[in-house]
Amino acid sequence: MNKRTKFTIILTPGAHAYDAVKHALSDYLSAYHGGCTHINCEGAWRADAHKFKSCYEAEVLTEQSLCVWCSVMPDKAERFIDELRAYLSIVKKQHNADFGFVHIESEIVTAHHQFID
Repeated sequence: MNKRTKFTIILTPGAHAYDAVKHALSDYLSAYHGGCTHINCEGAWRADAHKFKSCYEAEVLTEQSLCVWCSVMPDKAERFIDELRAYLSIVKKQHNADFGFVHIESEIVTAHHQFID
């Protein structure tokens, strides 16, 4: 078992770019961090959710979202977000993706990799 930082990445690439962004992100995270897990989901939020307010009153938006989890070794965790942001900027342009924001959360976890015979 070992300590890692688990990152949760949520973004909405748009229907036209969804699969391309999912595959690009999976390829990137697998190449540099050994793998990732993703789930196709739907997200709902208010149009003014990017502001810090006590109450959000703008229109509710519902979009197909991509949620990705990646466990990162301690020596790579500190620079993960900056490198991911740079990569997503390239992917956004390559695939004309719609996301303007990406939501990233992190938490320290203990990984228990077990071989099953």
